[in-house]
Amino acid sequence: MYRYLLTFTHTTNGSTEMTGIDFPTARPISSAKDLPAITLLLRSQGYTEPFIIAFSLFTPAPTSQAAQ
Repeated sequence: MYRYLLTFTHTTNGSTEMTGIDFPTARPISSAKDLPAITLLLRSQGYTEPFIIAFSLFTPAPTSQAAQ
């Protein structure tokens, strides 16, 4: 499991707000090509017009050695 700090803007009551969330995912975010799927997920969670500004890895996925 990967954990990211995901920072994005969204519209609430006609104004733009910035939000940062703890975003867990089974797959790493490796490029901008991964962002449209995350944007759709944010929309499905009720965020209006989300625009991802940045993402930063909190915790790397454990290696097979570390998991033993």
